[in-house]
Amino acid sequence: MSRSFMLTAGVEYTASFDLAGSHRGSTESGTVTFGAASLTYQIASATDFAGYVLTFTPGTTGDYALTFQNAGGDNVGALLDNVAISFTSAVPEPGVWALTLAGLLVVGLRSRRSR
Repeated sequence: MSRSFMLTAGVEYTASFDLAGSHRGSTESGTVTFGAASLTYQIASATDFAGYVLTFTPGTTGDYALTFQNAGGDNVGALLDNVAISFTSAVPEPGVWALTLAGLLVVGLRSRRSR
């Protein structure tokens, strides 16, 4: 299973997901890739859901895939749930700039008054 996303260069993206065993008596194995990051797993059949995280920062803006590939066990594979992609913005929002400027203005006015 795979899905492509348009990602922006220099922004850190995090893919989080839960994996569990198939509960059918076999050990499941596979690989999860997110851009250039990858995770290989082996999960016993009776293993309950556990959270996993992959972090990726693209060097160039473009399409990057999040892929879940079953490599063995049975025809069901590991159970997958709660897939989410989030990002950390390194560029402050316009509101942050406005608050910073207002704060500096207040500090400047107070220091001028105290003189």
